[in-house]
Amino acid sequence: MRGVALKAAIRRSADATGALAGALRTALPALLSLAVVPVSVLLLPVLPTAAEPLRYVTGLERNRRGIPAPYRRIAPLRDPATWRDVAWLVVHGVTGLAAGILAVALWPAILSSVTTPLYWWLVPDGVTALFVDVRTWPQALTLPFVQAACYAAILYWLVPLAARAQEWTTRTLLGPTDHDLLVQQVERLTETRTEALESHGAELRRIERDLHDGIQAQLVAVAVRLGLAERALAADPDTARSLLNDAQSGIEDSLGNLRGVIRGIYPPILADRGLGGAVHALASGQRVPVAVHIPEDLPRPPAPIEAAAYFVVAESLTNVTKHSSAQHAEVTVERDGPNLRVVVRDDGQGGATEGDGSGLLGIRRRVAALDGTARIESPAGEGTTIEVLLPCG
Repeated sequence: MRGVALKAAIRRSADATGALAGALRTALPALLSLAVVPVSVLLLPVLPTAAEPLRYVTGLERNRRGIPAPYRRIAPLRDPATWRDVAWLVVHGVTGLAAGILAVALWPAILSSVTTPLYWWLVPDGVTALFVDVRTWPQALTLPFVQAACYAAILYWLVPLAARAQEWTTRTLLGPTDHDLLVQQVERLTETRTEALESHGAELRRIERDLHDGIQAQLVAVAVRLGLAERALAADPDTARSLLNDAQSGIEDSLGNLRGVIRGIYPPILADRGLGGAVHALASGQRVPVAVHIPEDLPRPPAPIEAAAYFVVAESLTNVTKHSSAQHAEVTVERDGPNLRVVVRDDGQGGATEGDGSGLLGIRRRVAALDGTARIESPAGEGTTIEVLLPCG
């Protein structure tokens, strides 16, 4: 039991030393940057970019510890996070450097202390090991071990405490506060609301265009044919019959286009077959072979989430067919904790961007309107991957 406890103590001290030593990578830049802090603060009212050096140094520590940035979309001088950055630079630049060096130095110091009795007698004037003077055998057999015990006690109690204090200070000063998180959430909701309104407006314009330029024009043509058929009915029945046949064909085309518009609003196949059946139907209608991976026991998501997932797959597969020159595509739909995860991959030419009319911006906006996230990777020559997470809670 004592051996296990000793190993645990050594491991805890070693982990704490590693944490403090890792902080040295940012402690030294923080200490050096203190020289430019007064200048940056003075320039902030007239030059907002003066905050960038401060945010660069604090960003290194945030990235190291996985802390999200707390900055608001306001002038740096008015942002409380800027002043917390300055406070962190002062605290971390001084205490982080000292704590890291001390923690690292204690380990060789312990080794030096316990080995002092082995070599002190070889030195004519004795040995001065840090704070201990060894001149006699009684001193050599007591003082170095007392010193080593003191160092070990510091490693056991103070170093882990310093590591926890440093972690707490860093997260308190560099991490977002509850108010920051609320402000960021409001900003994010404002963005998604704006994007949702833009997406909704674009969808309405598309439906209006489809009805006006397609179905309405076809119905007008049908009405004209019916009028001509009525006039020719008595004098030329064959011509009237031909016009009626054309009118019937026009009505059938109009009904087909109308069904297409309805599917664009909410696909009936979702209500009939669910998301799995709808995605399989989409995949089977593509010119490119599409592999579909959907668990049979996938719980049915709420209707807005289901519709968004369907349109993400539909738009992505349309892009694959039109733009990617792919030979194969793959669709995966699965639950990922509280989210619905949709991934569409292809082995095409890649290089897709959100501004080239490929519909990727529409995917991102549709997903953002439901508080989801979209990740789009399309390196040139390596295909395209679209990954979407939609909240189902």
